[in-house]
Amino acid sequence: MDKRWPFFTVDLELTNICEQNCSFCPREKITRPSGFIDMQLLADILRQLAAMGSRVTFCGMGNPMLHPQWHEISDICHNSGLKYGLTIQAPALDAQNIARISMLAPSFIEISFPTIDSGHFSQIYPGQDIELCLRALDDLVSMRGSARGISVIAVRTADEPVSAEATSVFWQNRGLSLRQQQCHSRGSNLTKNVVTRRRAIEACGLFATHSFITWQGRLLACCHDLNGASEIADLNQVLLTEAAQTKIEILQHGMPWPLCSKCDEPAATRPLPDRAYPETAKAQSRYLKRLCASD
Repeated sequence: MDKRWPFFTVDLELTNICEQNCSFCPREKITRPSGFIDMQLLADILRQLAAMGSRVTFCGMGNPMLHPQWHEISDICHNSGLKYGLTIQAPALDAQNIARISMLAPSFIEISFPTIDSGHFSQIYPGQDIELCLRALDDLVSMRGSARGISVIAVRTADEPVSAEATSVFWQNRGLSLRQQQCHSRGSNLTKNVVTRRRAIEACGLFATHSFITWQGRLLACCHDLNGASEIADLNQVLLTEAAQTKIEILQHGMPWPLCSKCDEPAATRPLPDRAYPETAKAQSRYLKRLCASD
């Protein structure tokens, strides 16, 4: 297996601090330390990911926009040669953060907008107004000059009142692409609003092509690990190529963590890579779409 596959896509956590109180986020169960990624560590990791041709998303268990060294982050990203983007919750789309996104100039932006029902929206995001968030999203599109590269992610909870079809039409009419996902338990850390069912995972298709790196530079098996028990490598000490080999060996012997025995992450059932690593950006994009379609 090509050592680039485990880092085909990467979620990189700039911080695990967040000001939101989303009902589908088990933040109260996070026990690993809170903080912000160091700039030298970020530069080192991005340099190695660029050499692998990885697609990097700044997300994780926090709001990436809260990092206080945004100018430095933007400069590092601009000089990295990477294809990078970020995931942000709809209520975090205020004027300051839209300006920060403009500074970062990401290739893609994923907006978590779980429902189009105003009442349900205010339940998921306590105290937030859906109309204000929609206007902020319009401002983001205006800042970018078009909706190109902007997509909406709708996490459908068990009590979602709007049909998937109506949700799709709503965002289509606004000219935005949409990906709808069923709310899962995040490694059994979430108990309310869950739609999916647990099942033991032996060879995780998500683990095979995707990696999660914490703000401390720890490579974990999954972002649903809230205490760091599934640490694979400390990237302050280990190169990504070595960490990739460790991930490949784990895949060959089966997922060893209790977290995996009660998994209900839909992407875990993705097929393992069955071809050579895609060398061009176009081929990588096609394969990523194929993976997402299998979720």
